[in-house]
Amino acid sequence: MSKSLGERFWEKVDCAGPTQPHMQTCCWQWTACKNQDGYGRINLGMQHGCRLESAHRLSLSFVLGYMPEYVMHKCDNPACVRASHLKEGTHSENTKEAYDKGRQPKRKNYRGSNVHNARLTENDILEIRRRYEEGETQEAIGESYGIRQSHISQIVRRKVWAHV
Repeated sequence: MSKSLGERFWEKVDCAGPTQPHMQTCCWQWTACKNQDGYGRINLGMQHGCRLESAHRLSLSFVLGYMPEYVMHKCDNPACVRASHLKEGTHSENTKEAYDKGRQPKRKNYRGSNVHNARLTENDILEIRRRYEEGETQEAIGESYGIRQSHISQIVRRKVWAHV
């Protein structure tokens, strides 16, 4: 007989984890699969479509009785699944906390070539605008950069990359 989700969850938890300086109790460390940021992941199994879920969200759901959309760590330990170290939050609270604690760059700096998947640089933008002003077509410029004409249009009209 296969194990329940709860059984599979608890066999992956070390209840003697570190105690963070600002916490009274030790963290319960997730010992199995983690994502690149250190947050635990668990496969919910066939009953739930075999999807992966954040271990800390699942942990708090055991206490709340429902799956919260956003869960924040009071202990600042991404591998912790101890429910008393977790709290339900909102997207904006989670984002603000990530900015405040330096886990995510400030929004004002998160633009242009600082965006993780940016294909262009600030110099490319200046070159695109110069070429367009000199009469080159948006289609030709886009083709040379491997991007669509519509994106070139947004660049030259300063709908995107307005800070350059």
